[in-house]
Amino acid sequence: MNLTEADRIWNRACGQDPLRTHSGDRALADLLVAHGLTMNGGVLHAVECLTEDEMLDVEAGYRFYGLDQVAAIFTHARRLVDTDEDLDDYEATLDQEYADIIPDDTSLIKRFEKHLKENPSEYAPLREDD
Repeated sequence: MNLTEADRIWNRACGQDPLRTHSGDRALADLLVAHGLTMNGGVLHAVECLTEDEMLDVEAGYRFYGLDQVAAIFTHARRLVDTDEDLDDYEATLDQEYADIIPDDTSLIKRFEKHLKENPSEYAPLREDD
């Protein structure tokens, strides 16, 4: 199976040591970390697993791709976690808000591929091992 340039950049962002030299690579890697955690355990799970600095990077990553509403969901979730309130009342709502915007990986893939096509210089060139 031949992977496209977009497939290889996506896979690179999912790897153990993603490139961070270009804004697109950084944003994609940060977004994918949070997306994976969210799909696995929910928005609050992602917030609880990541540091404050990592969450700021995550929010910037979503904004980079024009997903300001998702960044706002994470900002709201961080504030809720900081209040030490009973989070059970918020969990389903936050997860549904996320799913309404990003129902599956395909929606992110399409957004990334469109951005890559329009802004290729924001991603590092492919290497042999990508």
